[in-house]
Amino acid sequence: MYIDSKKFDYRKFSYHDSDKLVERDKEFLKEAYLKWIQGAVDDIVERQWEVDDIGVVERSGDFVKLLKEAEFTYSLGAYTSTISLVGVCAEDLCRFFASFAGHNLDSLTQFDRVNRLVSLGAVTQDVADKFHIIRGLRNDCLHYNQGFKQKDQATLKADSLTALNSLKHIYGQILRVVDYATVDSSKLIDIMSRISEEAANSDPGGKLGIDGATIRTRNVFANAFGIDISMNNAGRPVFKTSIYQVEDIDSDNEPFEISLRDLSCGLIVIVDITEGDLERIKGESIKVGSAVAATLMSIPNNLEVTAEWRLTGSVRKIG
Repeated sequence: MYIDSKKFDYRKFSYHDSDKLVERDKEFLKEAYLKWIQGAVDDIVERQWEVDDIGVVERSGDFVKLLKEAEFTYSLGAYTSTISLVGVCAEDLCRFFASFAGHNLDSLTQFDRVNRLVSLGAVTQDVADKFHIIRGLRNDCLHYNQGFKQKDQATLKADSLTALNSLKHIYGQILRVVDYATVDSSKLIDIMSRISEEAANSDPGGKLGIDGATIRTRNVFANAFGIDISMNNAGRPVFKTSIYQVEDIDSDNEPFEISLRDLSCGLIVIVDITEGDLERIKGESIKVGSAVAATLMSIPNNLEVTAEWRLTGSVRKIG
């Protein structure tokens, strides 16, 4: 039985304030979703921890959108959707890689395409085996045969996680994960900028994306330089005094910001400044390209990462 009756049909009644009643119903449903999320959030996060991280892969295509959706649906426990998305993603990744390797194999089936890549020496047999595992799970799912219908929730969960993690490892293996040992400050800044761009264009309001970006930035930095930027200091304020080069001064948007490149390590920090700070900066004739001495302060967030920086005292121009 499929009972599709989520919305009350006010057209059948002569309520003069039906618009208000619709909004009331929406508010009730919002509260229901909030209760569900509060009860499910522990399981959602635990499932995210079951999905393997592979690091940073610079080369990507449209298939990455499907990969991200598959990771999200797995975290929600939508295992059939995960298998379907991974299957489609795997085919697009395979076509993308074949073209990248100089072979036009779009007209072939996924089975023949994978085997042709093996015969050409473009992928290993291990990669091919993973592609075929994903293809088999995807076919069973989309054909919705009797064997697939009989799978219990635990089996579906295991199958979807196998498909998802296999796809991620294929992606990292054939298109190469960035070797952190070769990452310099400019490459790291490029990676951080991309994380920020993705966060800004993520969920409505960007809050989940921004918090997720903070986690990814901390993890990438630790892998690249062996330094944990979580302060692990119970949230006490953190101070940083250094010589900086001014990269940008933004007085068009609130809060006002000044971007400073730390000359000791090459990294850029974006500092929130007040109107008074801005006036003092102008009074010192500080502009883009100036070298300055400054002390910055940040109160770590719940991850104990210094996410927001402010000036303490004045900014002194050097030279």
